[in-house]
Amino acid sequence: MTAVQHDTPAAIDFLRRWSPDTSWCLTAIVPDGKTETATFRPSEEEKAATWIEARQGVKNLYFHVNVTRDRHTSKPKKPDMAAFRALHVDIDPAAGEDFEEERQRIAGILGDNLPEGIPAPSVVIDSGGGLQAFWVLADPLPIDKPSDAAPEPWADGEAYNRGLELAFRADACHNCDRLMRLPGTVNLPNRNKASKGRIPTVARLLSWEGARYPLDAFEPLKLTAKPAPPATSSTPTASGKAPAVLDLGDGTPMGTEELREWAEKNGKMFKDATLARIATGTDPLDPDKYPSRSEALWSVVCDLVRADVDDGVIFRVITGPNEIAASVLDKPDPKRYALDQIAKAKTEAIDPTLAEMNSKHAVLLQEGGKTRVLSWERTELDASRQVPVLQSFDDFRNRYMHRRVIVGTNDKGHPTEKPLGKWWLEHPARREYLALRFFPGRPEEMDGYLNMWRDWAVTPRPGDWSLMREHIRRILANGDDACADYIECWASWAIQNPGEPAEVALVLKGGRGTGKGIFARALKHLFGQHGLQVNSPAQLTGRFNAHLRDCCLLFADEAIAPGDKAAESVLKGLITEPELTIEGKGVNLVQARNRLHVVMASNEEWVVPAGIDERRFAVFEVSSEHAQDSDYFKAIADQLKGGGLAAMLHDLLSMDLGDWHPRRNVPQTDALHAQKAASVTGVDAVFLDLLRAGEIPARRWVNCSMPFIATSDLRDYAQQRLRRDDVTLNAANKLLRDLGFEYQDRSRPRGFVLPPLPEARAAWDRVRMPMQWDDLTDWVELGASDYPAAPGAKSPF
Repeated sequence: MTAVQHDTPAAIDFLRRWSPDTSWCLTAIVPDGKTETATFRPSEEEKAATWIEARQGVKNLYFHVNVTRDRHTSKPKKPDMAAFRALHVDIDPAAGEDFEEERQRIAGILGDNLPEGIPAPSVVIDSGGGLQAFWVLADPLPIDKPSDAAPEPWADGEAYNRGLELAFRADACHNCDRLMRLPGTVNLPNRNKASKGRIPTVARLLSWEGARYPLDAFEPLKLTAKPAPPATSSTPTASGKAPAVLDLGDGTPMGTEELREWAEKNGKMFKDATLARIATGTDPLDPDKYPSRSEALWSVVCDLVRADVDDGVIFRVITGPNEIAASVLDKPDPKRYALDQIAKAKTEAIDPTLAEMNSKHAVLLQEGGKTRVLSWERTELDASRQVPVLQSFDDFRNRYMHRRVIVGTNDKGHPTEKPLGKWWLEHPARREYLALRFFPGRPEEMDGYLNMWRDWAVTPRPGDWSLMREHIRRILANGDDACADYIECWASWAIQNPGEPAEVALVLKGGRGTGKGIFARALKHLFGQHGLQVNSPAQLTGRFNAHLRDCCLLFADEAIAPGDKAAESVLKGLITEPELTIEGKGVNLVQARNRLHVVMASNEEWVVPAGIDERRFAVFEVSSEHAQDSDYFKAIADQLKGGGLAAMLHDLLSMDLGDWHPRRNVPQTDALHAQKAASVTGVDAVFLDLLRAGEIPARRWVNCSMPFIATSDLRDYAQQRLRRDDVTLNAANKLLRDLGFEYQDRSRPRGFVLPPLPEARAAWDRVRMPMQWDDLTDWVELGASDYPAAPGAKSPF
């Protein structure tokens, strides 16, 4: 087969015309694979041409339709967008129809057969598959940064794109961060399309009319929502529960090929993008589009309902041999879950506006004793996570007062409207639950409650993650097989028991760039929405902690300051307490089950408050063998991205743990003992220093190796060393009694006879904690110059 001839100069010419005075944000995607992004100023067109040319025929190349805020090296998200440059649609050939005939039909729609009231597009691109049309705005529509008052500042602009979608029956691609095919570059089909006979083609600029339109030319598009249908027996009730779907046909599983054949036989049409989501479980063009598998499933079910596919066929597809079925088949009752999804989609597909609002919001009838509207918004702590945000009905109505929907007609036949927020709150099919709960691994709705569990971030499947496994053994465990087993079992227990606290935190201590974070972030990524990284004490132990409500894997990176007693207490509660008190800003406190599995990392000598009898921390000194070794860490990261994360999840889920629990047999590592020693306070810390140095403020000597120390002398010495006057005789007396030293009270001052230094150290190991000692054998008396008496105390010398 002759290779297609790409045209990089045409790509540069298009970019020069499309964005003459703002940066060009370009993204390259390997079919079924990785994504990379680069940004170029118009003055850097030679660099841009070199970057494009190097990827021609190897990766699919795209440009970002709208204006980004800054330079980007990873695909921008909605908050990164600065303005709408143009409105757009993407129209693909319908499945089951002749490919070329469909392309001609689409070209006709965008040419002489435009929907009524829509002007001719400024630009049309032939992507090699479908056609992409753009209406360039005379004045770009600014997009503010998200705020509490306006959490989705792009919604107004996206409403126009939604109107174009409805008018053209186009793909759902209204998002402001949309990327489109770059003219002059090769369109490489993915495996699914290639297997159907699609071959590489070159995207090209089909037309450039150059027209620029005022935004108000598209104002009618914002009013295209149909009146809400009256509630019927097939409409979900106010509880949000959908009726059962009865007609399942024969119920046998159906793959994408069978679905395509069924569509051709029955005259049904749906998009290639829908088939791609069914086959892959995500959007191949934008892998980050759906935060969870259940959201990708929902988009597929809605697409099939809109295409008038039979209920039984939809059921067979979402329970069949397709990746999209994964989030159905792992439910406790897959059949009921599938039926609920189909029934809800049949209602919401009737009205896209209802579907939009139900996808973003839900009413909680008694959350913290109040009725509130729930939204999910990105957290400042981690842009990949969303946290629940609650609004009063008044605030919610104000939020959407700028958008209106048609609800009927008046006596003169003119449309009547309602503000969107008021319309949705009063709609009988609004999404509604009793309150929020978090039950990992359970269905989305449980007894009327909304379960916040969003499933794993990847689909588990067999594969290779050997580099991470070796990293655990050689680096995290420093070559100790028993420690490596504990770390891996701890990770497996966390994955297999996401709803139960581990009760032991995994603590990784070592220098910068040694590889502590790559393991913790991999675990965090597996948990998806339910994994969180924090980097400050306020995020970990602060008052407002709503981000912990649906968190299972918490990675605390340098997040505890030495000596912060309040934070230490909260940290211990996060690790072992069965319940957490959750407080969000402006809402009532709620009690929630503790689901946390905590991983901590630090470059400091002191990491955690590990007391003498501490069982909350498993501490490991990380090897520096590959510190700052970028090639070493890149190899691990590449393997994880190339299927290693899915393999890691698969193996951790399937590991046979028996009755293993993290709190049993916590490795008593040197690193743990060091943390315990660093956590010793008061008179215990002072006496431990004396044992280490082999020095003692002795009153007298019983013999050459057994000194007598007055209890008051130890107290005074501790006060002087600690610069505190609250060290008591009782504390000094208790310590020396605990260690089993001989007490003498026949004369004054009272005190203890200490055994020879090796025996005294052995007593500490036995009663307090094992320590690593030097080879000193004899006590040495501290002289008066080494022991200035504490203020107000009588000198013993």
